[in-house]
Amino acid sequence: MNTVARPGAALAVLIVEDNPHDAALLLRELKRGGYEVAYERVDTPEAMAAALDRQSWDIVLSDYSMPRFSAPAALALIKERRLDLPFIIISGTIGEETAVTSLRAGAHDFLVKGALARLLPAIERELRDASSRAERKRIHEQLLISERMASVGTLAAGVAHEINNPLTIVVGNIDVAMERLAATGAGGLALQDIAKILQDAQHAAERVRIIVRDLKMLSRTGDEEQHGPVDIHHVLDSSLRIAANEIRHRARLVREYGDVPQVEGNEARLGQLFLNLIINAAQAIAEGRANANEIRIVTRPGEGDVVIEVHDTGCGIPNEALKRIFDAFYTTKPVGIGTGLGLAICHRIVAMHHGNIEVESEEGRGTVFRTTLPAARGIAVPAPALESAPAARRARILVIDDEAGLCAAVERILESEHDVVTLQSAGEASALLRRGEAFDLILCDLMMPEMTGMDLYAELVQSQPDLAAKMTFMTGGAFTENTSRFLAQHPGKVIDKPFTRSILRERVRLLIGES
Repeated sequence: MNTVARPGAALAVLIVEDNPHDAALLLRELKRGGYEVAYERVDTPEAMAAALDRQSWDIVLSDYSMPRFSAPAALALIKERRLDLPFIIISGTIGEETAVTSLRAGAHDFLVKGALARLLPAIERELRDASSRAERKRIHEQLLISERMASVGTLAAGVAHEINNPLTIVVGNIDVAMERLAATGAGGLALQDIAKILQDAQHAAERVRIIVRDLKMLSRTGDEEQHGPVDIHHVLDSSLRIAANEIRHRARLVREYGDVPQVEGNEARLGQLFLNLIINAAQAIAEGRANANEIRIVTRPGEGDVVIEVHDTGCGIPNEALKRIFDAFYTTKPVGIGTGLGLAICHRIVAMHHGNIEVESEEGRGTVFRTTLPAARGIAVPAPALESAPAARRARILVIDDEAGLCAAVERILESEHDVVTLQSAGEASALLRRGEAFDLILCDLMMPEMTGMDLYAELVQSQPDLAAKMTFMTGGAFTENTSRFLAQHPGKVIDKPFTRSILRERVRLLIGES
């Protein structure tokens, strides 16, 4: 029995078809079923790639074979982009065996041209299934984020300790420097003392910057499906720094890093995986005998993969618990310690990366969690070294940030090499640029009240695309799905906060040289 769609239901359809007449028959059937159809017809790989990049679609209806394209090639394009998009093949030229092969490759249904009675029920079924998958995915992502935040919450006091120590050094040294400047008028020896004081403050501030960077890596959302080459040692070091206060009172930390390739994965999820394993290792050891216990992190190459081991000399896991250790909500910890989700989510993250995780443990002797992850495909291209940037011409730079202190700091850093104009509002900047003011580079905060840097960029793309091309965004992190997506679309146009004087100057030299 056919289920007719509600009148006026919107449907965005990508039609992969070289015959306009056949496409028109599909559209007529969809409109007969009550859909308000927005569609695009493509018949080449290039046109389909552009359509997928340009907007989101509800469903793909594809002919099997065309002069320059085919349904398998169209399905491959969708898989490359990791899109969960219903895909129905409609063709009159292939047999049952080919249809079955297509379904096994990921197509959702196969219909025969000229016999479209099943088209509307098939579409309604696939839309329902896609909606259910999207909801399950949303719940799973929320679970991942909740567990990740729970991990950080468990470590909150320790992270605060790691930040408060260097902040005390910064604040104390700056106070002393200001006191001595006021008392001495900055005579010769006093200047040397003050230089050393400020150097200590600078080193401590760098420690804070690194801790914040590690937290940003772990808490990053919005790019959960983005996979690429990841330096596993960088991920491990970040997780170890976040968990440092949890470890230091319980055990000695030993790193045995081998010469391993990068792995294929998502940096934020891998950070969550190893942070959970490291916390588990630390919490398996009682506080107070750090020199008698050890947490050892080992990496070594495998056959086309990378092996990472987290060893501890803690209490171990009872044999009866080992069979259930990766079950959701199962925990051997006391009530109130942990969620019982950490290892279940570790198992899920490893599975998503097409890897493997196993555990070896002996009660009273310690535990080893062994994770195997596939090595990255190809060779990652390293970022160009900042010190190779050529000396830049003197340029006119517009700096936009709602923090007055940050504007002042950027101006002080750049004013010896460039002419700097600062504004604290994207709206003011928009008005200034509409009046015809010319700049060689625009450094703009991403998130600001009223008008964001993204809003200003979108406005300039429409009205002054040459100026939009000169924009680079300063950001302390992406906290919404929109900002994450925006930054992913403009990877070369970002300067992460906090930045040092040398980093900012060299980035600006590179950007000016490219303009």
